[in-house]
Parts: sequence; C-alpha cells; structure tokens
Amino acid sequence: MSEPIVRALDESEYREAARLLGFLNPDCTREVLLERFRTIIGDHPHYHPLGAFIGDEMVAFAGAWIATKIWCGRYLEVDNIVVHPDHRSIGLGSMLIKHCEKIATDRGCNILVLDSYTSNHPSHRLYHRLGYEIWGFHFIKQIASLQR
Repeated sequence: MSEPIVRALDESEYREAARLLGFLNPDCTREVLLERFRTIIGDHPHYHPLGAFIGDEMVAFAGAWIATKIWCGRYLEVDNIVVHPDHRSIGLGSMLIKHCEKIATDRGCNILVLDSYTSNHPSHRLYHRLGYEIWGFHFIKQIASLQR
C-alpha cells in the first residue's frame, strides 16, 4: 500500500468528495451534497477542499475556511472531516488536520476552529489528542428543512 498524501482537490474530484461527505450526512442525497459543495466552491474563494489519497483513491476529505472575526482576528475553520470507514484509525484524520494547521500558519491565522457533532466521540478523542480545547457551544435554531 502506498503512503497517504493530502492535497487540494481539483474539480474532477468533487463528485468523490460528495460521496465521502455522505458518510457524515446520511440523510442527504449525493446530488444535494454535490450541489452544496459546488455552491461553496463557487461562492467562497477562501474555501479549501482537501483530500487524503492512497494511490489514486480519495479516502478522506476535509474543507477549510479562512476568515476573520472580531474576537480572534484571522482564523481557519476546519469543516467536514470525513474518513471512509474502511480507512479509519490509520492517521488520515490527523494528517488532514495537520495539513490545515500548516495552511493556517502559512496564511497568518491566529487560531484553528472546528465543530464536531456532540455524539461523535471518536472525533472528540482525536481533537483532544491533537491539542484542541472546547471553548464554547455552537447554538443552532433550525428555520427550514435541512434537505433542501
């Protein structure tokens, strides 16, 4: 087996990224996920889609947003880390996060942030192991269907 690599995605790989995103979002169709993904790419030039590859196969995905907030200045938000179930526990999540940390450092960010579903305990262990702390809560008020 070849060594995994992390790199930016090109447009021909978006469909495969949407397939992986389906593992995190099982209630969304692949078409909806692909449409949302393409909307993000088109609307937000500061979004970085990343894939982890073993050979030619994308086995993990993460997105990274760079923005600025009053309270912290420039930051990078890691979004939607997903590793294919057949490739979990071999360090791909850590590789993606470390790649994001390098982007954040190179782009002058002060902090890295990420959200994790409260029920996703394996991801919590990973983030704590990599030095992340819980600083607050992410509050949500649903105002429309999440499937549209």
